[in-house]
Amino acid sequence: MLDIYVLTLGLALLIALLAGTLLHVLSRTGRVGVVFGAAWRPSERPRWGGTSVFLAFALAPLLAAAISPGASDIFAPKIGDFLGFLGACALVFGIGLFDDWKVASWKQKLLGQLVAASAVYAAGYRIDSFGLPWGPDVGLYFLGPVVTVLWILFFANSINLIDGRDGVAGGVTIFAAVALALVASHAEHPTVALLLMALAGGVLGFLFFNLPPATAYLGDSGALLLGFVLGSLSIRASTGPTESVFVAVPIVALGFPLLDTALAAVRRAADARHPLVGDLDHIHHRLERAGLGPRGLLATIYVLSGMFSGAAVILHYVDSVVLEAVLFVVLLTLVAVILTTLGYVVSLWNSSVAIRLRHALGFFAASTTGPGSGNSKQLPR
Repeated sequence: MLDIYVLTLGLALLIALLAGTLLHVLSRTGRVGVVFGAAWRPSERPRWGGTSVFLAFALAPLLAAAISPGASDIFAPKIGDFLGFLGACALVFGIGLFDDWKVASWKQKLLGQLVAASAVYAAGYRIDSFGLPWGPDVGLYFLGPVVTVLWILFFANSINLIDGRDGVAGGVTIFAAVALALVASHAEHPTVALLLMALAGGVLGFLFFNLPPATAYLGDSGALLLGFVLGSLSIRASTGPTESVFVAVPIVALGFPLLDTALAAVRRAADARHPLVGDLDHIHHRLERAGLGPRGLLATIYVLSGMFSGAAVILHYVDSVVLEAVLFVVLLTLVAVILTTLGYVVSLWNSSVAIRLRHALGFFAASTTGPGSGNSKQLPR
């Protein structure tokens, strides 16, 4: 069984390398613009990463099934489902490609992602109930479609948000995809594991062009695609025998993009800014300001991603409430160290909303000790 996954990963890597090499040559000769339009401007590094990854993800499982009887046994009965899912992926990829080319509005991008995520829900990738490391399963009932779509949208855009420096989004995706593939294989979802390994192999092939100093970018077409595939497949990968999704596993596996995205929303809200308006205060920006160069920054983020992904695999295999609790304490401690070391705790404490809140509390404290309060000295009548 392991050979099937390794074969798929290797095929995806090879396809991404060949496609990437061809696109690299075309971009250097200026001919790639004939195929992809103005997205590849002469003054910028080309953004064809999404194209090479999409081709690898689409073709590798089919080639693996054609080459290996074992892969065929797993994948052949699910080809129809895969082609439907690939159609949703193509929509997300196309939206990102259009954004790379013409710069789409957030409404256009959101609408396309909503349609694609709804199609995934209709295909059976659903969070209708979820299980926690301890306690009974929780049914979502009529909220199931909403939670599923929001889940997919969140991770699609979280990978896009961390794609701010060479190699970051790709490396984080590989760690998460391999961890989720291990979980899916053990949970008897071999087709999902096969697709996750195809994704990991495609991204690994593209990293040859994306490691610093990068010669090509993922672009929105690539970053949105990676997050969409991870968000969608993580649902089925973490689905147990009772059809409940053990959400803690994908949340931990995708801990780095989740942390960066949630932190971005909180700090923007704390400064009374629009949560969807970008800034230069992501984790990779803070690491740069701390003095890390491109490779040091990448190594640090890869270590963090590896720790989150490893913890997700352990969480899946561990069947002890005590050990699960210890693991969560360790992870929360890690998050606290990251926030403190990078200065986010101080930034949030000194944010405009926090300052107003402190002033309000200070005024309240002063008012309780002022004239007319129980602690004030009464004037004679």
